[in-house]
Amino acid sequence: MEDASRSHLPPKEKKKKEKILYLFSAIMFSLLSLASYYFKIEIVALHDGYILAAIVAFVPPAFYTYRKEKRVKNAEKNFPNLLRDLAQAKRTGLTLIDAVKLTADGEYGELSEGIKTIARQLTWSVPFEDALRTFANRYPHSTKINRSTELIIEGYRSGGEVGNVLKIAADDVTETIELERKRSAEISSYVAICYITFLVFLLVLLVLYKECISTMIEAAEKIAETGTGRGGSLIHRVDAEKLKMILFHCAIVEGVCSGFVAGKLSKGKLIAGLEHIVILSFLAFAAFAALTYFEF
Repeated sequence: MEDASRSHLPPKEKKKKEKILYLFSAIMFSLLSLASYYFKIEIVALHDGYILAAIVAFVPPAFYTYRKEKRVKNAEKNFPNLLRDLAQAKRTGLTLIDAVKLTADGEYGELSEGIKTIARQLTWSVPFEDALRTFANRYPHSTKINRSTELIIEGYRSGGEVGNVLKIAADDVTETIELERKRSAEISSYVAICYITFLVFLLVLLVLYKECISTMIEAAEKIAETGTGRGGSLIHRVDAEKLKMILFHCAIVEGVCSGFVAGKLSKGKLIAGLEHIVILSFLAFAAFAALTYFEF
């Protein structure tokens, strides 16, 4: 019930809550960064406490974006069934108010409260167009619901049979959802490639982090024991800690970039990449931390 009430907040209230959420994340990042600076937190490499603070701060907006996308999908999935049931009820000869009341008794997931509100508004003599727009405003992130609502309103204004208009809108949404389902199935392989590419890159970095740097240090020590040469002086000047930091930062940057690409491919929006960024960045951080503190 709590999720349902949140999903049906007015658009202005939703934007306000989103701003509060991002402000909360910014404050969380600032506090964690201050703690990292004060306590000199260093888990994997220099300044990695700030990176960990950023990953943690990204969790709330990433989770919010995921939940929002899930609610929109649920609403759009049930929308064609709602329109068909409403069209069927209208075709039986019921008045518009009675057809909406009958349909409101059904279960349509995220849309259930919306259709019940339309029924109440029509009972209170609210114009059908205004009731539909109020319904669409409950789902500002769904282009399908908003577009279909405008289509129904235009058909209603032109004097067309409401039942036929609803049926046409339902068929249009169903076709769009089916096309998106096919597109999503095709795109999912590319998202998987983003993850596989990142994991391969991360594995290479971990091998360099674990094996190559230690090998360079051992070589420098042996050369120092036998006498310095030109090649030995070059190896001797290598800053192992700085090199480890560079490898670690490369993994984080790759995680962020791969996350944005995965979000753009899957949802068509960069903001949708937040959840992928959190997953990949945390995976990189955890892998380097495990390699640092445990012997493999």
